[in-house]
Amino acid sequence: AQVRDVHSVLRLHPCVMDCRDFRWCRFLWVLRFAICAPLGVSGVKRSADLMEDEDSLVRLSMGGFPLSKCDRPAYMAAHPEAKDTKFPHTGYQRDDYCGSMSQDAGSHYVCVDLPSDLTNSGKTYSPFWTTTGQARSPEMAATWPKPGPWCICMWAFARMHVAHPEFLDLIDCNATNYWVVPNYDLEKSDECLALQALCSHCSLRYTSTRESVRLKCASTHEHCPISGDDSCTSSSGCDA
Repeated sequence: AQVRDVHSVLRLHPCVMDCRDFRWCRFLWVLRFAICAPLGVSGVKRSADLMEDEDSLVRLSMGGFPLSKCDRPAYMAAHPEAKDTKFPHTGYQRDDYCGSMSQDAGSHYVCVDLPSDLTNSGKTYSPFWTTTGQARSPEMAATWPKPGPWCICMWAFARMHVAHPEFLDLIDCNATNYWVVPNYDLEKSDECLALQALCSHCSLRYTSTRESVRLKCASTHEHCPISGDDSCTSSSGCDA
């Protein structure tokens, strides 16, 4: 029988198979976030915001505003010594946005301003990489992304924040992706503490346009421990 309306589509549960197999679902495919995500289709990440998923073309900051660039080219233009021909752009799509995508297993959603220093031989590098232990020496770090804006893994930030709370000052709130907030798990101490710190640093509890963000920020005070462990508890991987 021909499917005549959205309600019929939902009653038939087309999304447990493939919306594209149904004539009317073809027209509704552009609305897949509204139809499929609430039904928990495999491959669509669920959240409290049922009309969206991480692959949405709408990019928002944690405050609910249009996501700003994690603008590496602008930084290099102002700081010629940090010109980085190996890593000229950042973000999963290398478009200088910490954009959210389900394919990005590391969730590189946090924009940080990598600090600058010089090796003994005078090469520019960021001590961020040596402080976190990801680079074993300044010379090795000089081959990694140079100073300036860079999108790092949100799970890595949660782990690093416990050991290095000073990293919070490197965060660009307007260029850090909204999906950091719903994806951090308040039952995991490092993630809870990282979110609590971001909520405070970026004033999200009072300035976010999204009620879900304000409420989750408020709930960190009930869920977060006084201190967290320094291990990364996410299964998504922790390298920045």
